[in-house]
Amino acid sequence: MNRIHGRNIFIVSLAGVLQPIGPGLFLERATASRFSALWIRVGRGEGMDPNLAMPELDGLRRSLKDADVDLWGWHVSFCATPSAARKEADLALEWVERHELDGLVLDLEKTPDTPRFQGGPREAEIYAGRLAEGLAAKGRGIALSTHDQPSLHPDAPLETALGIVEDVTPQVYYRSAAVARRFKKSLREYEALIGKDAIRRRYKPTGNITTSANLPLHSPAASLAATRSFLHLVRKTGCDAYSFWCWDAAPREIWDFLRHEPV
Repeated sequence: MNRIHGRNIFIVSLAGVLQPIGPGLFLERATASRFSALWIRVGRGEGMDPNLAMPELDGLRRSLKDADVDLWGWHVSFCATPSAARKEADLALEWVERHELDGLVLDLEKTPDTPRFQGGPREAEIYAGRLAEGLAAKGRGIALSTHDQPSLHPDAPLETALGIVEDVTPQVYYRSAAVARRFKKSLREYEALIGKDAIRRRYKPTGNITTSANLPLHSPAASLAATRSFLHLVRKTGCDAYSFWCWDAAPREIWDFLRHEPV
């Protein structure tokens, strides 16, 4: 099975990222930034994302593959009932298979402001279990994207999902260059859930590089400073991999920074 490794990045709108720069510069940035994989949104609940309807998608996937960059999907789960959890998992598997994606990141969050995961442990078991089985059968990867501090989200069935999905990519969404406090709290809480021996193998955090949209750092300089701090902590911890949120809202300056920053 594919495992998350190296440096990765989320993409919300592939069209929004591609149109301003074109496929040539997009591919150049992906390879120069040393990304192991790009993660594109494939759907929300039972609704397929417009990313998968783009005529350029299959050609882009092949170009990335030639450059040794994987293309994963990520799915926002709702899973209000057991039957909905089954249907969402089956649809996500169908989308991944149709577009020959290398893996799927399961976005499982409990938040009050937008539709997110609405079920409990039973729905999490059905959704994650069905996806884990289907993806493994085809040698594709699976990972869990969720809250960075489980103690603040006791209603989210994270222990159930963590019992099924090996790689966890907690959303360490700091809003300043003072990354350490939030990162270390997240690390401690996941170590309590998955064990000290497994933390380096399973904990693969997602850092924040955005300067617009819903989680902005206040300037490109702040984004670069925060990214330096995040990478220092990732390396110090010995994490096997990490990712960033997200390409869509990243400052232009990040690309030159990543070009010169070892993975």
